[in-house]
Parts: sequence; structure tokens; C-alpha cells
Amino acid sequence: MSDMWGLLGPETLPSLRRTRGLGVAASVRRFNDLAVPGLGGVWFGKQIFLALLGVAVAEYVRAWGNSPNIRKISNIEVTNAVEALACWMAYREHGWTPDPRLRGITKLKGWDRITFQQARQPGFYVTQPMRIATVQPLPALGLVEADNTRFNSFRCSDTGRRLIDAVTQGKASRTATEGDHALWAESNATIQSLAKWVLDVGQRKRLPSADILSPLFPLPNTARGVLRRGLLKVGPDAKRRQDAWNWIASLEAGGAASWERKPVQLSETHWHDLQAGACFFALREAAITVLDELESHMGTMASPSLDLSDLSKDRPCDLEPLMLAAQQYLTVMREGRDEDKDALVFAEECCGDDIVRALVRRDGQVLQLRGEHIVPGPAFRGSPQRLGDDTDEEDGPQPAGVPLPPHISSRVRNLWLLQQDMAGKLEALLHPEQKEDDA
Repeated sequence: MSDMWGLLGPETLPSLRRTRGLGVAASVRRFNDLAVPGLGGVWFGKQIFLALLGVAVAEYVRAWGNSPNIRKISNIEVTNAVEALACWMAYREHGWTPDPRLRGITKLKGWDRITFQQARQPGFYVTQPMRIATVQPLPALGLVEADNTRFNSFRCSDTGRRLIDAVTQGKASRTATEGDHALWAESNATIQSLAKWVLDVGQRKRLPSADILSPLFPLPNTARGVLRRGLLKVGPDAKRRQDAWNWIASLEAGGAASWERKPVQLSETHWHDLQAGACFFALREAAITVLDELESHMGTMASPSLDLSDLSKDRPCDLEPLMLAAQQYLTVMREGRDEDKDALVFAEECCGDDIVRALVRRDGQVLQLRGEHIVPGPAFRGSPQRLGDDTDEEDGPQPAGVPLPPHISSRVRNLWLLQQDMAGKLEALLHPEQKEDDA
């Protein structure tokens, strides 16, 4: 999608999110999972840590609670609140300078202090917290145990406690692996501090230091080791993650990758899945471009409405790139006998006889069909201001110099960013101007 998507916190969104799933959201998830299974939307280590810390604090508070209200405190409430607190502390430490690892600058800037009762409220600082990106990787990497995929069902595993200890204490405590969460939590000063913040107890509640909570401080080496093992060794999909990791690691020294030659680190099947996914993502991008062009054209009209029968002569959009992208996807799909029916139908519609009608019917939010006319939908703005669009929630930032082939799954780019973070190189990558100033 647009190079700028994912860089701004969701507090910049309009009141109605411009959701354009186009009926292929399941295909997007499928191709992302085939690319790097289990990664979710994570692209730097502190996302994992803060979500895990929230689960650990919530679990301890509920066990410690002596009232029904305390025992009802959820993982989501605590994790969202801890994340808001962490971003607030980081902004204060760094002069309220925007950074893609932080969210909520608009809403957080007005607070001199933050209480749990404030921060637990839905939408307190953003509508889409970073926690959402961790729902898949926390169980996939063995950091939590769960009865289902819901975040509120997560419980810290021994590995998760070791990671928290590695960040907060420098090493795992003896109690981290003994299976008694309450006993372990009582020995961890960060858990105790945040539990008191949640419960609003104690005369002088000292919050954890910014270097522990701040998303701008990378994980310490010991914690990186715990996370790396989860990525490369844990679960049935670890081999595919490991292959992708090894391929990406080879690119730093070898230059940019292309689609011309399969990397030795990847299997034929994995490489085909990446190629098919890239063709699909290119197709989806081309479809949204057509819808953007239609919206822009209608935005210049006094009474925005387009007659479908007039499109051939007015030509408000260019369909050739879309039709070419659809044919390319269909070719790659047939070569690999891909069976994604939703993506297949989408591609066939994008090179069919009534392309615009099919796309607008799939949209329904920005543009809508009313009989034989295209009319504004509830999210219509008259111009494709994609900075506010509801994009793929797995998208991380897109800094210059990422050595990956075009249109590849955002999961692969996020894995590359995570690798840079775990090598201590993410700060320079996100802020190259600071490196130049220091030179």
C-alpha cells in the first residue's frame, strides 16, 4: 500500500475508519501466514515485551484481588494501559518527538500523570494499540499458554516469565520456571510496581523506569536470546520462520533481493507462496488505486455521482494496470495450483467484463452502488488521503533501503525490521538523519 501507511498512530484516523477489505481479508491473512507464520504484526521486540508484561500483571492482580471488581480486570485492559503508560513515558523522555515505535501523541500529550482507571478505558490513547499485533505471536512463540486465541485467555508461560525477567532484572529468576506465577510475580519489582499502579495502592507508587518500559529502548541481549529461540525453534511453523530469518540475514551483505532467483535458504514451496502472495498484494494495490482514482474524480463534482454507462467515455480511472496485475496473479496461481478461492474470484473480476461495478460493490465504504450509479459511501472524502486509511494492520514502517523484492508480504519486511532491532540497528534505520548529524 502507500509508503506512508503505518507511520502515524491511529489517533490521526477520522471518526469512521476507511476499511477496504474488498472481500479478500482472509486471503491477506493467508498469504501473510504462508510468508512468515506466527509473526502477526510484530516488527520490534518491545511490542512483544509490553504485551507479555500486561498479561503477567493482569494475571497477578486477579490472583491477588480481594474483590469481584479486581478479579474482573482483564488482560486487554491492563495491557492497553501499560502500553499507554510506556508510550507516555517515552514521549516525555524524548520531548514529544514522533517515532513509529510510539503511538498516541495527540491524546497523551495533555496528561501530567496517568492512572490505570484512565488508561483502561477503550480508546484512551489509540483505537488500535500495538497489543493487537501480538495476539498471534505470543502463543506461537511459546510465551503464553491459552485455551483459545483470545487475548484475555492468555497466561504467562515459563518462557514468557524468563523473557520478562531478562528485560526487568537482567536474568531469569529461580521462580520463573517453577510454574507458580504469583510466587514469581512477588519477586519481580516491575510486576509489583505495575500491580500497585493498577490497584492504586501504596502511599508512594514508584513506576518502573523508562528504559524498562519505553518502546524506544531495545530488548537487552538476554531477552533477545529468549525471543530468538521462540522465533526459530518453537512450534510446528518454526522451520519456515527460521528459513525466512536466514534468507533475510543473507541479504544485508549480499544486496537487494529480486524475484528472479530462488534463495537457497527457502524451499520451492515457500518461494512460490511468497511470489503468489506478492502478485496478490500487487493486485489488491492496483484495485485500491482504481477506487482512489474514482473517488478523486467524484471529489471534483458538484454532485458526486457517476453513471456506470458513462465510464467508457469519461475514463475517470485507468484499468490497464489492474487487468495486468490480475492476469499475473492468475498465471502464478495456476503454476502452483493455488486454491485460494476468494483471491481467484477477486482476480477474475479484476479482468472481467464489468470491473468497476465489481470493485465498487466490494468497497461499499468509500464508494457505493445505487442502481446504475456510483455514489459516495459513509467514508467518502473526495480524495484518497491514504495516511488515514484503514490499512493492513500488520504493516510496520517502510524505511528506505529495505533489501526485499517489491510487493512482498508485510510479514517479511516486519521480520527484517525485527532482525535489525535485535541486532541493535533499528534506531539508525528509522532515524538516519540522526546518524548524519552525529558524523
